[in-house]
Amino acid sequence: MEPEIHPIQSDRLLRVVANCLGSLIESGEFLEKITHVLGHLGSAVNVDRVYLFENHLERGKVYCSQRAEWAREGVAQQLQNSDLQNLPFEENFPDMFAVVSKGKPFTAFVASLESPLREFLLAQDIMSIAMVPFFCHGSFGGFIGFDDCKTERIWDEVEMDSLRALAAGIGSACLRERTERSIQARADELARSRRVALSLIEDSQNALQAAEEANRAKSSFLAMMSHEIRTPLNGVIGFTEILLHEKLSPPQIEMLETIRNCGDSLLNLISDILDLSKVESGKIDLDVGSCSLRECVREVIQSFGAVIQGKNVGLEWEVAPSVPETVFVDGKRLRQILVNLVGNAIKFTDQGLVSVRLDANRDSSGELILTGTVTDTGIGMSAEELGVIFEAFRQAHSSIHRQFGGSGLGLAICRRFVEAMGGKISAQSEPGKGTTLTFGVPVRVADSVEDTLAPSEPVAPPPNLRILVVDDIPTNVKLTVSILRRLGYSAETASDGNEAVALVEREEFDLIFMDILMPQCDGIEATKRIRAFEQANPSRPAVKIIALTADAFPENKSLCLEAGMNHFLTKPVRRNALYAALSIGPQSSLP
Repeated sequence: MEPEIHPIQSDRLLRVVANCLGSLIESGEFLEKITHVLGHLGSAVNVDRVYLFENHLERGKVYCSQRAEWAREGVAQQLQNSDLQNLPFEENFPDMFAVVSKGKPFTAFVASLESPLREFLLAQDIMSIAMVPFFCHGSFGGFIGFDDCKTERIWDEVEMDSLRALAAGIGSACLRERTERSIQARADELARSRRVALSLIEDSQNALQAAEEANRAKSSFLAMMSHEIRTPLNGVIGFTEILLHEKLSPPQIEMLETIRNCGDSLLNLISDILDLSKVESGKIDLDVGSCSLRECVREVIQSFGAVIQGKNVGLEWEVAPSVPETVFVDGKRLRQILVNLVGNAIKFTDQGLVSVRLDANRDSSGELILTGTVTDTGIGMSAEELGVIFEAFRQAHSSIHRQFGGSGLGLAICRRFVEAMGGKISAQSEPGKGTTLTFGVPVRVADSVEDTLAPSEPVAPPPNLRILVVDDIPTNVKLTVSILRRLGYSAETASDGNEAVALVEREEFDLIFMDILMPQCDGIEATKRIRAFEQANPSRPAVKIIALTADAFPENKSLCLEAGMNHFLTKPVRRNALYAALSIGPQSSLP
């Protein structure tokens, strides 16, 4: 029998993976959610059986047990198979363990395997198998398995990238579930102890500690989910941008722009979730600096030019004479507030006008308050609906989501950003008469020469740079090398930190693009070893190391810089950002 290839549209599989990861965030019993996710995944990739194995250590040995399973109708389930519980994985199947424990997927035709693994799998009616591992806190935590019982299946690289993303998300969900079970066990013990000894003050302290641990587990899960979704998005958006620079027909350009817009929408959703998580956990840090308010509003309005082309909607803006030219404020957050408010207004306005106005007045204490107002002539809201629009994951009415879409996070994030900046936001509206959203934040006038220095002109990158690209995902490597080639540069590659360090010790490089999360030796450890090698060999010039990672949290940037990296870029990588990285000096910064 010839092996079969089951073609799957990568964008469809990516949507399924994103939906599955989203399901894991929702409340509910863990095994029910996992089984539901495995069922969706099994149907999407067209296999006969999908299952979750989780590892545990006993006396230094790795054992694994099956926890959840989905099987196609007519295919025997194995969840009650006692041979699949407390299985001494490393001892019984060392060859397979050696592959997946290093973070690499294992795929095989069962008939080609050696005993005793072949007989073990044939007893479960398996003809071909794929195992995709996941890690918890850097240790091999388990795997997701895919069985074909009637055919010999060939998996391609794109499918594996998406399945690795989902496996990592499920691994994070397993870690969160363990943490929650541990928290629950401690809470139960505390409840028994409280009846005997603990005071009301001790009760509140323990409850606060449990809440902080649960919040850390949620943050860990969101960070991993962001990383693993950004990784395949890096390929989708990056290769789409490359194709858009080729000679294509108008229909092909239109299709590629649709793919890019879908990727950008998913990326914006992930960014919104992370922003909300950081604000709620108190981790958001304001980056206050000089900001040209008129330029800020102009850029926001221009960014919506393509959006309103297909609608009978006008978009106008005005900055009152009382508004200073330049103020001290977190310009990035201010732009995001305006983008969310304007985008929301346009979405709910089919015809008429969306207007933006900035004013500035001093309050009773003499503090300068910048007031922004966004008004539309859209569908409007009732008083009851106004009461929930600033809550996370809430929209005025369930029919709003069906008709207009969206996550319900935009206004919630606006409120939290405005409050973090020391201001307030409010809304006024009537059904059928449009909506007005108003926010006010305190600002300080930038009136010195140092406050308003113009940025320096961009410098063209030098030719003939010796570049090394380090990433364990083949798609990411291929994308980065492709962009560099189109910019006129070639690059060597390494698939992990150990290989990168060995290359640096043998030959000189001018620039390294370094991934962070990699098996065996991650980007942080590799950078530390490279810097130590340079210190031991002072005749070698220091190589410039730039993080190129899907870890978008600010604290990860700090870790990279502390390890000795020069700069930090996040995936999906853009052509312009990569070009700017080639010309940066030791003291310059990336956008």
